[in-house]
Amino acid sequence: MDSGISKTDLGEMNAAELSQLFKSGKASPVDAAKASLNRIERFNPAVNAFAFVTPELAITAAKESEERWRKKEALSPIDGAPTTIKEMTPVKGIPWRRGSVLGGKEPSSQEFLIMQRLRAAGVTVLGTTTSPEFAWKGVTHGPIVGNTTNPWRTDRASGGSSGGAAVAAALNMGVFHEGSDGAGSIRIPASFCGCFGFKPSCGWIPYDTPSNLLELTHRGPLTRTAEDTALFLKATTGATPLVRFGSPPAVSPDWPEAIEHATVKGLKVGYSRNLGYAKVQEDVAAALDRTALRLAEMGALVEEVDPGFSDPQDALLALWYPAEALIVDTLKPTADQQALMDPALLEICEKGRKYSAIDFIKAEQVRGDLKVRMALFHERFDILMLPTMPIVAFEAGLDFPGNVKGKDWSDWSPFTYPFNMTGQPAVSVPCGFDRDGMPIGVQFVGARNADELVLQIGAAYQAAYPEPFVSEPISR
Repeated sequence: MDSGISKTDLGEMNAAELSQLFKSGKASPVDAAKASLNRIERFNPAVNAFAFVTPELAITAAKESEERWRKKEALSPIDGAPTTIKEMTPVKGIPWRRGSVLGGKEPSSQEFLIMQRLRAAGVTVLGTTTSPEFAWKGVTHGPIVGNTTNPWRTDRASGGSSGGAAVAAALNMGVFHEGSDGAGSIRIPASFCGCFGFKPSCGWIPYDTPSNLLELTHRGPLTRTAEDTALFLKATTGATPLVRFGSPPAVSPDWPEAIEHATVKGLKVGYSRNLGYAKVQEDVAAALDRTALRLAEMGALVEEVDPGFSDPQDALLALWYPAEALIVDTLKPTADQQALMDPALLEICEKGRKYSAIDFIKAEQVRGDLKVRMALFHERFDILMLPTMPIVAFEAGLDFPGNVKGKDWSDWSPFTYPFNMTGQPAVSVPCGFDRDGMPIGVQFVGARNADELVLQIGAAYQAAYPEPFVSEPISR
């Protein structure tokens, strides 16, 4: 189909814009797939965002979508939308690598519920995006993965563990990018790369398979806009008897309708600069203060306040380390395979084997106390606003800024993991840049199951104060 629109123009469009073109016949899903594949070919060598790119599978799916649109039988508004999947999620026809030498070598024959729902919506899968080994850390590099770098400065980290997804979103190498978030893995790279990253309440995008991280892990989208996030959620949220973790509502919101006239007017927003215990980079603090003033000007009732809990990092590690150890031990790596694994992952696995059931129960008690503390906070405030990250993206290829090793990588992401422990919805929205031109994200957190409200404030803020996107990787 001759769209009359250049591939470059299609490649800059979001899912909502493409849907209108598909509906009108001015462009086809094949055009859009080719535009996305072209951007991947141009940009990915500089950033390493993809584990596998599957042009033949993508074009086949796009042609099927094109025919559905021609017959006016589109499966959904996002039928044919170019989409990527984090390599932690299996996709039929693509090896389920999971960032590891222990991952699958042959094309997968299985898919989970989230993929089944995306297939039912008709999306075009372009390939899988990079993750650190078994998604164990908040940056994306490793012996098998290589180094996924930041499009704003390719000598800086992308964040992780959904680093490839965030880079693909920032560069619009596709319009939907599936990610997962166990301690910040959607929001960290969203903040570092300047895109929109949404972590729903636990279970709203249901996990229908076992997860060693239990209710810490949430699936969600990384996109350029709140509008695209809403379309992704419309396709993937909803109750099922197969859900293992969390409690999705019987009926999901109409996400696109919920943000159509999003406003912050009258919302009670509690603004915390540092949760009372963390250090924040000066430029980040200034950007968040500016965001708070903007929200107040938009009609929100903003009050400076800390929720009143201490850092729950030790409890997080008591849940996280044994989970990673179990993943690795189940796969029984040989000595030769261990030599090709991330040494730091093997180190935390060794620590994880030393935790006891009593340690686990104590950590769960901390998690329970934190859930209550935040529930009481949300009796006073609709939204907690705070930095997504206390820093901007640091040097690529390192687990710690400046390579100064601390207790755990989560040392430098203190504002994300508390809300995995509580299961609350949270979104990272671009809100400015530091003096070196690196993106900064503001995080909005809502009460558990108040996902609609969280998306609305993110949408309203982005609409009022949109930040620019990077047009191509900037090499340093």
